Amino acid sequence: MPEGFGLTKHARLLTSAEFSQVLNAKPGLAWRHQDAWFRIVSTPSDHPRLGLTIAKRLMPRAVDRNRVKRLIRETFRLHQSRLPSRDYVVFARQDMRPYPSKQIRYSLDELMQAIIERSKQSQQTSQ
Repeated sequence: MPEGFGLTKHARLLTSAEFSQVLNAKPGLAWRHQDAWFRIVSTPSDHPRLGLTIAKRLMPRAVDRNRVKRLIRETFRLHQSRLPSRDYVVFARQDMRPYPSKQIRYSLDELMQAIIERSKQSQQTSQ
């Protein structure tokens, strides 16, 4: 694996307190991006970190939830070097079992690109 593309323990949100800090952030600090499949909430931090929430009611089988989590982690790893330093919590919004992985990855890529663009715009306006 190329240097800088791993998802270390420091690149993940692990405790419920870390998740709560992102989800309970003031509206001005939190960024929200969503599409039909995912909602991403993020707040400023020292470096990009990822937290995942896949509801069992959406996908009852663990194998299905794990597939979606793998796709999210893979997409985050690939975009991690370009993402702004924020904590990200990704929520699944619907059952994704009938959809191919390629479509799910495309959705995640579009959301990550929107976050990167928003970061560039906010940097330009602050200068």
